[in-house]
Amino acid sequence: MQQTMKTKKILLQITLFASLLGIVACTEKFLDPTIPQVDEELYFNSEKNAQLALTGCYSVLGWDDSNFLQFWLGDILGHDAHKGGEGAGDNAWIEPLLRFQYNANNEGLINPYKNYFIGVGRCNKLIDGVTKMSDNLIDADMKERIIAEAKFIRGYFYFELVRTYGKVPLVTKVLSPSEYKQPLAEISAIYAQIEQDFKDAALILPEKSEYTTEDMGRATKGAANAMLCKAYIYQEKWSEALAIAEEIINPTAPAIPQYHLESDYANNWAYPHENGPESVFEIQFGNIPGGSNWGDQNTGNVYSIFMRSRNLDAGWGFNLPNQNLYDEYEAGDPRRDATIITDGEILWPGTADEVVADNSTNWASNIDKMCNQKYQLPFSLQAENMSDDPNNWIVIRYAEVLLWAAEAAYHTGGDWQSYLTEVRDRVGLGASPYLADPVKAIFHERRCELAMEGHALWDIIRSGRGVEVLGQFGYTEANNHYFPIPQAQVDLGGF
Repeated sequence: MQQTMKTKKILLQITLFASLLGIVACTEKFLDPTIPQVDEELYFNSEKNAQLALTGCYSVLGWDDSNFLQFWLGDILGHDAHKGGEGAGDNAWIEPLLRFQYNANNEGLINPYKNYFIGVGRCNKLIDGVTKMSDNLIDADMKERIIAEAKFIRGYFYFELVRTYGKVPLVTKVLSPSEYKQPLAEISAIYAQIEQDFKDAALILPEKSEYTTEDMGRATKGAANAMLCKAYIYQEKWSEALAIAEEIINPTAPAIPQYHLESDYANNWAYPHENGPESVFEIQFGNIPGGSNWGDQNTGNVYSIFMRSRNLDAGWGFNLPNQNLYDEYEAGDPRRDATIITDGEILWPGTADEVVADNSTNWASNIDKMCNQKYQLPFSLQAENMSDDPNNWIVIRYAEVLLWAAEAAYHTGGDWQSYLTEVRDRVGLGASPYLADPVKAIFHERRCELAMEGHALWDIIRSGRGVEVLGQFGYTEANNHYFPIPQAQVDLGGF
């Protein structure tokens, strides 16, 4: 592939036969505003078209509504953050979610479900089409890699679906009209397919170091193994999770380690350090002139403006860190300042972008006078169209792999402290103050290390602490472990 994953953002026009299928046309939208209609039966007739279709699968990862649940739910419902915005009426659908009193018609739960299945449909169509391509149309090794990348992406979408909604239809092929109504699959069956997709992908995909700069951001062997580890963690398959985490940390010879911790924690979110040594998988974004507006299938990152303070940095002021999260950090932990902008802080000192987070002018209705530091961009790097910022969104960092290893090692009677120590050493902290309670030590570390990255709610739920931590806000295990499938999809599928 001659163009980078960051700049080559191919958008595919979708026709949904039900809610589950498929690609029919493609275009380099930012180069050619027309969207030609293409006979899908003739589409997979060249390696170039196969690559374009694959990029269309990747593109769904970055759609506005595909990943907003990571922040709306992960941070805000995990009560590490306030909703923010202009008040209760701004994105009012989040209010019943905050009280855990939502139903299947809540608008915030609709588009992620739909988008994930659009992504699944694209991957299924690609796998089917490329599998049928003859050797004279595509290089055999490239054919295998394209299919492996599509399986990785499909596994990613199904992980998000099962984690969020529980039982959903399991579709791994192109459906005929008579098959459009699919039953809900058991959670165990969905996870089995997720595991298989990531295993298949890991067997074929290159390591991160084997990709050229132009292809940086594609799925890798390490990313597939990391997502497999995550799937094991969520199922409490501790021995399997530990084995795959250790393979990432200390790979079997002749393989070499692909990742290490950034020496400076804050560099993980510094624009010049994208796809850095700690990044296992991140969703690629680019500032394409004339790119997109809210709700588009955009090439730029809308999460930055979403989380910037309304007055401080021309943001929308959502997903604002709260005092409870601030107080979780130990004294002297530099991760707090790298995560949270506080009142009076000077941003980008000594540069033309320097600005003071001043109480009198910058915080508006921000309750705790804090905002998310990790996805801030200096003014000079912000896109002209502010919903098109170029900074990537990190899905998995090596630090999280170490913390998965710690968690799995604890549950299997292994040396969990060594993994925890490596994470804490990076930021100059000594032994955890919670060593007498290993579970508390591990989840304290996860909260501080991964704060404002969309993990809080999921960690609380999967560790069985939902009622303990969130019961005061209305959470019950029976009603809130999973979110409801949107009612329109229930009606369509006859569930």
